[in-house]
Amino acid sequence: MSAHGASAWIRDLTAVAAGEGGLVGNKALRQGLLLQAGFPVSPGFCLTTRALAAWHAGDALRDAVRAALLDAYRQLGGCVAVRSSAVEEDGNGASYAGIYTSELAVSGETALLTAVERCLASWSEPAAADYRRRLGHDDGALAILVQQLVPAIAAGIAYTRAPLDDRRHEVHIDAVWGLAEPLAAGRVTGDSFVLSHRGRLLRRRIVAKEYALAVGGMHVVRAQRVRAACLTPQQARDIAQLALRAETHFGAPQDVEFAIDVRGAWILQSRPLVAARSAGGRGLERYLAGERRRLARKFAELRRRGVLRGSELVLSNGNIGELLPTPTVMSFGLFRDLFAGRHGAIVRGRRRLGYRFDPRCVDHLYERVAGQACFNLEADAATFDDGTAPDVQHYLARVAADPSLANYPEIRLYGQDELDGEAAQARATFQGGMRAAARDFLQRYAGEIAPRLGVPAKLKLDVGDAADPQATVRGIARLMHFLRAGPCVEFVVAARLGFHFAAELRTQLVRRLGANEGEALCARLLSGLPDSLVTRQALWLEEVAPGRRTQAAYLEAYGHCADNELELSEPRFAEQPARLAAQLDNLAASGRHPAAEFARQRAERAATEAALPRRLCDAGMADDEQADLIEALHYAQQLLPLRETIKHHYTAVYALIRRGVLRVAAELGWPEDLIFHLYPRELPAALRDPQGLRRRAERRAEEHALARLAARLRCVPDVVFGSRLDAIGMPAALSGAGAGRGWGGAPLSPGRVSGVARVLEAGAPLPAGGWRGDEILVLRAANLGVTPLFRVVAGVIVEVGGLLAHSACQAREAGIPAIALSDATRLIPDGARIVIDGASGRVALVQTSHEGIADEYETVRESERSLATV
Repeated sequence: MSAHGASAWIRDLTAVAAGEGGLVGNKALRQGLLLQAGFPVSPGFCLTTRALAAWHAGDALRDAVRAALLDAYRQLGGCVAVRSSAVEEDGNGASYAGIYTSELAVSGETALLTAVERCLASWSEPAAADYRRRLGHDDGALAILVQQLVPAIAAGIAYTRAPLDDRRHEVHIDAVWGLAEPLAAGRVTGDSFVLSHRGRLLRRRIVAKEYALAVGGMHVVRAQRVRAACLTPQQARDIAQLALRAETHFGAPQDVEFAIDVRGAWILQSRPLVAARSAGGRGLERYLAGERRRLARKFAELRRRGVLRGSELVLSNGNIGELLPTPTVMSFGLFRDLFAGRHGAIVRGRRRLGYRFDPRCVDHLYERVAGQACFNLEADAATFDDGTAPDVQHYLARVAADPSLANYPEIRLYGQDELDGEAAQARATFQGGMRAAARDFLQRYAGEIAPRLGVPAKLKLDVGDAADPQATVRGIARLMHFLRAGPCVEFVVAARLGFHFAAELRTQLVRRLGANEGEALCARLLSGLPDSLVTRQALWLEEVAPGRRTQAAYLEAYGHCADNELELSEPRFAEQPARLAAQLDNLAASGRHPAAEFARQRAERAATEAALPRRLCDAGMADDEQADLIEALHYAQQLLPLRETIKHHYTAVYALIRRGVLRVAAELGWPEDLIFHLYPRELPAALRDPQGLRRRAERRAEEHALARLAARLRCVPDVVFGSRLDAIGMPAALSGAGAGRGWGGAPLSPGRVSGVARVLEAGAPLPAGGWRGDEILVLRAANLGVTPLFRVVAGVIVEVGGLLAHSACQAREAGIPAIALSDATRLIPDGARIVIDGASGRVALVQTSHEGIADEYETVRESERSLATV
């Protein structure tokens, strides 16, 4: 033991005592206990929580701590690893994997002090503080562990139980050449070994390992070792037995990080492996680590097969996150089966419009990342080839520089570059084809397309009245085929045409008038649009209250809706009669009159449209350019409402599918919610092997609970990059622009209003009643099922969505201001009085729920100044 081994500031690992977790943190505590028990743990010491408290005090105390730190380092010597060891870290509830900084290969006193400062800085990061707050660890404290670095030949992670199921007594090992940090961060995939607890190798998977991290940095692996196993069978058995010894020592399954050098195997850390079915935050880090490894393996394989060729993998939660926030696998699988794949609606619809692409690229369009639905930007961009051979690599590079471009990229990213020569001619030809397609679609809609959107009576009977569960499953399959070949294709066509002409309108207005005025004018021109069945829902609701329309008629038309109608596990409004009464109460309490407001919206749009030619002329736009813009405007105004109407029709089929799925659950004797954790194509297997499929559904239900927790803790970025998979599990820093009492977002619907923020966290249920009309709804995303509230609340702020998102369109129809603001549910306090300006995208905080009202006049004045300066 060193002279400093048992001091209050420095604790040698050989001197750590069992009850000192509050002094040295869980990581250092466990390493010390293992070292003292004879496990192979490299020597080291801990800079204690008391030392870091003195460090923060500054001046003489900091100098004294630095002196003690450097004295301990001189006695330890060599190249070291410097890691956080927080009191709440690596415990039974949360490991905080990836939250705090670790510094490897630190050599020299100056480098050591820098590494300690970086660990301290990571503790103070807003993302780390927010993560602690959400897990109830506000009173946490930090210590720092310093250990001699093991110059690993190979390293990895061993789990003493099967992933996500500690009932399976298997040891799972992932390993790479060199240090394990890239594997733990999810940046690379490693070799996999699965052994029984008796040491029998059950299976292994060897992958190409082209790069490795060594003490001196990343290097290229020698050719003969790229596809060689980085562990021999005996080394895998040794690692398994070492991990199982740690499990016996601590009395619980373990997650063990190990390294192998010329001397043998070493334990770098050992922490509890908490099964996915554990409550609260337990098991979350294990689940997220598994997701990082799964994605690394999957996309390495897609690159090997040539499916993905871009320099960067980009997965975006943007558009699809609005439609499917943390979906069950049943809902995600249905959406993917309908729209993706070479026979899906996207291929059929976009190719009908003249886009040129290999339909195989859509096979991998959608992906779930820790339960969040995402689209693959490279695959998505390929489906927008208008004959100009888009530079997908250019798109990927732009998104890497500005991730917000991956949110509705068809509006702000694809096709925005200026072209010349043959490419310009090809685009002009395509533009003419889109105008012809729009004319044809609008001419055929009423007579040919609309009549085919309704479900044939025979298909309804197949699901609703079939006595045989096998017949019910076949009926579900026929409904899916009906959607994939009919309504969903028409939805893709209407949406693509509507977005195309709205993007053309926006681009020209912004180019001529500037970003702020152009965006605001575009929003006004796309407000108060007729012929949407979604808009009609609010108008009918107003007629139910005085008895001008019956409740039965309303539910016949809108009973299939839900807060998120694309989530099959959510009950429909027709299943909850009290929901209609709550909607009527909300409308009455708000004092709003949707029909009169909609008439005003239409009149204001008409006036704006009448003044448009003069405004364009003043901006110097030629007559032929004006004619093209007006034509694009009229197409967008007709097609965007049809997009929502067609979605209204195809979600009615979702309600029928839900009914059939529930009939299958009843036949199996399963709880209703459990069946939604199967993919649609697994329903026949559930009838053949109910016990096996039930176990699978139960495991997925546990994973879904963890995914919802990850969404609430903001553990999954909105845009995931393949080179930075370690960001999965690391809560993002607050990204809202501005500071103090104001923020700047993206304008979605014009208007300015003051109201009380009603903040709904991701995954929180939408309250059915209790709305007063002066609230500003702040939430992650708003699907069509939420939009009846838009006729009640004063304004809307979403985190996900663009100018043409369903929430933005419906906010404009409702005549309320709307803004897209990243991290709005974290930035804006629930119950605070705020002012939002939907034309500029600005938000100002007037008064929090904790502030008094004596200075309200001054805070209102301050909010006005904030709106002007954000």
